[in-house]
Amino acid sequence: MFITFTDKFKSGKFSLYCNSETREDLFRSKINRVRIVRRADGYYCQFCIDANREEPGNYTGNVIGIDLGLKYFYKDQNDHAVVYPQYLRFAEKKLKRRQRQLSKKFVKGKKRCDPATTTARLRNAHQDSLNQTITTKPERD
Repeated sequence: MFITFTDKFKSGKFSLYCNSETREDLFRSKINRVRIVRRADGYYCQFCIDANREEPGNYTGNVIGIDLGLKYFYKDQNDHAVVYPQYLRFAEKKLKRRQRQLSKKFVKGKKRCDPATTTARLRNAHQDSLNQTITTKPERD
C-alpha cells in the first residue's frame, strides 16, 4: 500500500506497512491530517482520522484506591504492587557511555556510535512496559 503526497514539500511516495484492520480503517475513514516523523530507526507516518470509538463495559460498582510512590510504580489498596522496571538504570548508563564515545572521536566518513538509536530503544522499552502495566489487570482474591 502506497500513499502519495502532492504538496509544496514534494516528499513523494511512501509505502505503508500496517495490518489489515488498520488498512481497512484508513480506506473507510476520512483523513484529516498526516504527520511524518523522522526518528533514529526510520520514518513514521501518523494519521489523524475521524473515528467513533466505543468500548463496551459494565459498571460493577467496585472502587479501588491507587498510590503512586517512589518504591513502587503503583500500589493499590489490596497490596498489589507493580515495581519500577530496572532496564532504565542500565540503559541510562549505556547512553552515557555512547555519548562519551561520540564526544571523544570524530572521524570524517566513518560510521560513529549513534546515541540516537540507544535513545530510541530506551523510549520503545519504556513505552512497552507502560502498555503492559496498563493492560494487565491485578489479580483479585
